[in-house]
Amino acid sequence: MSGPYLRMLPPSASPLRPADIAAGIRAWMSGQGAQSLRCEVKRKFGVRHVFFATSGRAGLSASLRAMRTLCPQRDEVLLPAFTSFSVPSAVVNAGLKVGLYDVSSRTLAPDMVSLEKALNSKTLCVVACHLFGYPLVLEPLRELCRVHGAFLLDDAAQAMGARAGTELAGTMGDAGLFSLSRGKNITAVDGGIVLTDREDLAEAFGAMPALFAASGRIRTARNLALALALMVMLHPRAYWLPASLPFLGIGRSVFDPDFRLESLDELRAGIGRSALDRLDDLNAARRRTAATLHAGLQGVPGMRVVQPAAGTVPVYLRLPLLPLSGVWPGGVAPQAQALGVVRSYPLALHRISGLAPFLTSVGDYPGASLLAANLLTLPTHGHVHGDDIRAIVRVFQDLPVKRCASVKEVAA
Repeated sequence: MSGPYLRMLPPSASPLRPADIAAGIRAWMSGQGAQSLRCEVKRKFGVRHVFFATSGRAGLSASLRAMRTLCPQRDEVLLPAFTSFSVPSAVVNAGLKVGLYDVSSRTLAPDMVSLEKALNSKTLCVVACHLFGYPLVLEPLRELCRVHGAFLLDDAAQAMGARAGTELAGTMGDAGLFSLSRGKNITAVDGGIVLTDREDLAEAFGAMPALFAASGRIRTARNLALALALMVMLHPRAYWLPASLPFLGIGRSVFDPDFRLESLDELRAGIGRSALDRLDDLNAARRRTAATLHAGLQGVPGMRVVQPAAGTVPVYLRLPLLPLSGVWPGGVAPQAQALGVVRSYPLALHRISGLAPFLTSVGDYPGASLLAANLLTLPTHGHVHGDDIRAIVRVFQDLPVKRCASVKEVAA
């Protein structure tokens, strides 16, 4: 970006429309937003019970608390060692300990040997994350959890609408999770959706209203202002402004377990309900953009696009890219920043200093470490146009072919 008024792509975004915000205001006035959203989520994803929270991490924390009431003797949650920092933040917020398992750098799927080794009699729950909208095949993990008496939480915060075979992401575990934050498949400014078909979990979740702070009018008005700001500021002509303000922390990964469980206000529920009507179209557009990017990058030396598992239908929240061997030549991310090409989570979870007191053990997680050191993600959202795709491809075509061999790829 040579000047502030040229296009600057956000790395991830879910564009809001005036109609979405108008629907949120109507829901706020009528008080019917949550009820309408709940009915539509049940219908669309074929689940019996749906609960809401103010954010994805709040929904995850509440889910783990509900599970703990059913198995109070267990206090450890197993997480992939490479995932959003919000996931361990939620575990610690719920008063639980964190165990880790490795992931494959080729597929982003759990390393089943590492995971089975980490499972023990204290394991309350295994969290499986469909990173970047790539759906996991969870049947082997589901069976492993059954054998060990642990819950399986299907974290589809980045994969609403993705499918593995005939199963939808978010519906393959004892509980599932969607996020409505600004960078997800659809957005309502923020929000979390918890799904389950288990009656005992639904009863435990329903018994926790006292944990949830209600959103007052001032907070709801603030969310309306944020929705209006997002509608404008996520556009490529305006994104340079929030991206240039360091105090906003845009794009930073932060481990922060100190948050309150709050309910989802009617305004955001109404926005989410409106956006949900466009989910299939938005996901289809992301698939087309990802396919065009992938085609453009074929034949460019020294890199590979991470491939989805056979029999799955991804939604490509972002398109993950790795060097074939070693590490990227210096300067890739800064050169491509204005095009929305960014590093992913900067650390494997066992490297987060603030998380160390809550880890049950620390092992060697080579797949997660390689991904943290090397993975780049390309934007696929609705603001990415043909000229942007061609410019992104040129960035990688112009990279020097020479690569450092100090890091070896970890096989599946």
